[in-house]
Amino acid sequence: MKMTGKNTTKPVEKPAFHKVAENLYRLESSNGYYALLKRGGKQFRRSLKTKDRKLADRRLNDLRAKIGCLKISPEAKLNFEQAAKLWLETNRHAASSGTVKRREMYIKGLAPYFKNLPVRNITEQNCDRWVKERGAILASETFVHELDVLNAVFDFALNRGLILSNPARHIKRRKIISKQIVVPSLDQFKQLISAIRQSDGKKDNQEKCQDGANLVEFLAYSGARIGEVVGGGEASEKRPTLWGDVNFERGTIFLPGTKTEAAPRTIPMSERLCEFLTRLKAQKKPQPKDRIVPIKSARKCLQTACKKLALPQFTHHDFRHFFATTCIESGVDIPTVSRWLGHKDGGALAMKRYGHLRQEHSFAMIKRVSFDQPPNSVPLQKPSEVEAGKSPFPADDRRAIAKAKTKYNYPWWVSENPLEVFWGQLHEEVRIVSAEKFLETAKQAMGRQVFKQEFADRPALADEFSARTPEATLNEIRAKIPAQ
Repeated sequence: MKMTGKNTTKPVEKPAFHKVAENLYRLESSNGYYALLKRGGKQFRRSLKTKDRKLADRRLNDLRAKIGCLKISPEAKLNFEQAAKLWLETNRHAASSGTVKRREMYIKGLAPYFKNLPVRNITEQNCDRWVKERGAILASETFVHELDVLNAVFDFALNRGLILSNPARHIKRRKIISKQIVVPSLDQFKQLISAIRQSDGKKDNQEKCQDGANLVEFLAYSGARIGEVVGGGEASEKRPTLWGDVNFERGTIFLPGTKTEAAPRTIPMSERLCEFLTRLKAQKKPQPKDRIVPIKSARKCLQTACKKLALPQFTHHDFRHFFATTCIESGVDIPTVSRWLGHKDGGALAMKRYGHLRQEHSFAMIKRVSFDQPPNSVPLQKPSEVEAGKSPFPADDRRAIAKAKTKYNYPWWVSENPLEVFWGQLHEEVRIVSAEKFLETAKQAMGRQVFKQEFADRPALADEFSARTPEATLNEIRAKIPAQ
């Protein structure tokens, strides 16, 4: 006799909705409000996430407006990969070729997690699956870049009326811990150049080694990006640096730039860069349209030399860091270094990236710290002297300085920008700042060694400063401090 057991499983009850107004329903089990709308033959049911009727009415109106903006067209059926490629093509004009390639790589990594889903059907759960599976194997920086592309694609679809909201907006960014920049010390740099210039004696190898060493030296003395020196790609802005870009009379060199509108720039040549280019020009006897460095890479030369000297594997870009670090350690202010590097943020990136100093410089600086009396300190006046009205300046000088200051609406003499202090004092007959401060700001503004004798010909200094300084910066200074 076969025993049969009773099926005690209760049938699943369908949720009961009660219509309370046009497009507005209330769920019986929770008393929560839902919206039910139609557009283009497609039904939209969304929880309004509230039990309050008035709040539900407001959210329903907002939802109606969003659904009203949806496109009813073939474009509305795009899947994620198609929408991403459309976004990429639409914004291609505003990105460099390198940026476009990286974005293509990120889209390729994202696409499998959304397969052929229409972009308007992608939910937060689909995005969470990407976080769980893809996020577990990605480095923090790559994860953030992919998330940025994901949000950009959804925001693009939102603006074109393909989706109601961005389903990835709730995903938090990971914290990126920047890698410590390792640059060669001055001694290591000299050893590297010497090692690269050595070869096995064969003619071809000898030429390649000399060109490789020249490329590394040029990167280290100029702070240029590798693409700015060797060029690459079809775009005209990616041409290499040519001998015609070097102006030995003014002591400047033009770098074509590769990344931003601020990247093409004219920078002052350091004494070492000028000596290097003078020597190279005498050897090569080039024409203005000739490339300064004929090769496009010194990677193999660098790898061989670093291995031979048991040094870290330095790259082309490490010598841009070498230039920036050397400038900062030499006392050049970070905003000036930032302009030489072609940054457009006024020094924020340079401060973040080069705020560190090399270990030997750090040890040298700590020796200057004194807990008895700092060596550069200036004793403050005693309270009694201040009360008595005493001053370190003669009365006539004080009156002349005070009168001179009344001509200006902007107090450039206390500015933290050395360019402003130099420009102001350069066009003022009365000495408002000390001779030491004037000389120091002159060095920072001109980007070279300045001697006191040069102040006898101030118009010449003004002309040279105008030639060395970007036009936008110069106009800003002139607006603040008109020449008297």
